[in-house]
Amino acid sequence: MKRLGYLDDAAFAQALVTHRSRTRGPALMAAELATRGIDRDVIREALRAVDHPAQVEAARRLAARRPHPDRRVIASRLLRRGFPSDVIREALELELDA
Repeated sequence: MKRLGYLDDAAFAQALVTHRSRTRGPALMAAELATRGIDRDVIREALRAVDHPAQVEAARRLAARRPHPDRRVIASRLLRRGFPSDVIREALELELDA
């Protein structure tokens, strides 16, 4: 199966990260990959593809999707989605400036 390319953890991890990075932060994606039995080094390598500006933009879009007058509610929602606090802070600043 591996020889035919059907069992490729690195390719699977990369595909999942590419697809989920629009709606989830790195912590949540790493947890999902770990529960699927993917090695930590493979997870770390796959998550390198998602750079900081892309994370900020994804968090900003999610914050704009369901606006709330209280920043803490939005920040809490983004934290549950796996985004780190520095990304959340930047996304909220961008969203409030818009």
